[in-house]
Amino acid sequence: MAAPSPHPPTPSCPPDIASQERVHPMVQRPRRPLASLLLAASALTFGLGAPTTTGITATPQPTPATPKPARDVATAARPNVVIILVDDLDWADVSTYGRRDAPTPNIDRIAQSGVAFSDAYVAASVCAVSRAALLTGRMPQRFGFTYNINDEGDKGAGLPVDQKTLADRLRPLGYRAAAFGKWHLGSDPQFYPTRRGFDEFFGFLAGETNYVDPATPGIVTTPTKEDKYEIGPRTGNHAMVEGPDARPADDFSRYLTNQITDRAVDFITRATADKNSPFFAYVAYNAPHWPLQVPQSYYDRFAHIEDPVRRTYVAMIAAMDDGVGQILDTLEKRGVRDNTMVLFLSDNGCPHRFGFCNPDHPFGAGKFTYLEGGVRVPFVFSWPAGLKTRGISASPVSSLDIAATVLRAADPAHALPRELEGHDLVTTARKPQPDRLLVWGQEPVYAARQGDKKVWLSRDWNQSHLYDLKADPAEEQDLSARDPKNDKRLKGAIERYRTSLPAPLWKLHSTRKVTVNGRETEMVY
Repeated sequence: MAAPSPHPPTPSCPPDIASQERVHPMVQRPRRPLASLLLAASALTFGLGAPTTTGITATPQPTPATPKPARDVATAARPNVVIILVDDLDWADVSTYGRRDAPTPNIDRIAQSGVAFSDAYVAASVCAVSRAALLTGRMPQRFGFTYNINDEGDKGAGLPVDQKTLADRLRPLGYRAAAFGKWHLGSDPQFYPTRRGFDEFFGFLAGETNYVDPATPGIVTTPTKEDKYEIGPRTGNHAMVEGPDARPADDFSRYLTNQITDRAVDFITRATADKNSPFFAYVAYNAPHWPLQVPQSYYDRFAHIEDPVRRTYVAMIAAMDDGVGQILDTLEKRGVRDNTMVLFLSDNGCPHRFGFCNPDHPFGAGKFTYLEGGVRVPFVFSWPAGLKTRGISASPVSSLDIAATVLRAADPAHALPRELEGHDLVTTARKPQPDRLLVWGQEPVYAARQGDKKVWLSRDWNQSHLYDLKADPAEEQDLSARDPKNDKRLKGAIERYRTSLPAPLWKLHSTRKVTVNGRETEMVY
């Protein structure tokens, strides 16, 4: 492997992000075109604290005994919460970590007043399972939510009603909660958002939908190499609904990303009129998920991108990023930005088969797989009243941490519910946990990471690999024969996790061999 450059390129995010903490040289990938690109995930970090070995366990994190002065402690008022979850956005296509391909200045704004986690993971590499983890703070496989919900075939599938959502837990604390955008946690009445702790909902219940009528003036609709069907009217669970009775709310002539933003802004404006009641907004954009549709004005911004498929995808990211900016602007105008937790992340990586993912980065694609590009996602967190700006952190974190972080801040006098499996991100930002153990998997494919070492394992292929993510972020060099101790340890963690799980509530759809950005692996769907 080529020696890292002692002079890494200047990150494209403003200097007050990257310069907050110590910056290490960029790691380059050998042999393939990836060598010319930044790999900030294993390169941008701040000084690590003492190693702490932690797994995905249901152990509440202790409240610090002596609060620090100034901004690294919670304010007296319960914080507002805005979670912005986007769909199929890969790690490499935000500018926060120093990339230049897809500028995301408003996502960068969140990091400028908080922390950007370069080694952040979701609980599964597929939409529905990942979303169930975020909203419950638990690995969904522990309660049988093992596989994705297929809009056509999985009748009766959804987030079990005995599993509390974050909205359920915030309601007794006086929070007003609303969800906007993609749900994908069940379409039967018992799974509907307003029966899962949310006071309001506007969005669609399926896993995907169209953004706008392609006949609408000023809209670019770009076919991919694997479009599944022609874009027609939104029907059934793909249609937009709102309110407790799921009444129709479809306006197929307006770009859906803009509609979701408008609804979120309206909710924040109304919620902040009541100074005594905190709010929780779950803003689940379906962008930049397929199909590829974007207003012409955004498409025109990226004339330098020759491939129209890639160009449309990047333009969709820009439109979503502008929506993030409008939400931040509204929080500032309403005077609540300081005491509002804003968390931004993607539900999983980019699906390689459509041809719009980043082909020049090891984290540029991988949805449905347990390569890093499937489960490592952009993740930024800001809470100015409770956390000083931290820059870019390489401490491994998980989407499971969101529920624990919010509840720790909203109700600091009480211990976290024991079933939660996450860690408090405020504590992690202040005292990194470089040796945290993370385990993932959907039978028959699993993975585990601790420190820089990662094991990938397929039970039906009877195959496993050990990687050093710092030296080999592209996961090309199997070290299992040279490092049997770490190989055995991480395989043992996978086996303990796997054998603890109940039977899936609905069946596996398929597995198959795929090649993602030049790497052969197994896809689970």
